[in-house]
Amino acid sequence: MREHASAMNHNQLGGPERFARQVVAFADVPEPPVRMPFGSDTVAAIKVKHASDDAIIKQWREISVSTDF
Repeated sequence: MREHASAMNHNQLGGPERFARQVVAFADVPEPPVRMPFGSDTVAAIKVKHASDDAIIKQWREISVSTDF
């Protein structure tokens, strides 16, 4: 894990200044999202996770919803 982190250091996508500007801008948003994914890599990872969850739901929907009262 440390080797991976060391290899990624200073090679991350995005820029700290741009991130900071967006975080500060969120202070003025009347109803900001509870969770805000910053960065294209984060958005891509969330989309992959959601696709995986969706596949599980499709495969097991009948059992999942059978537990309703």
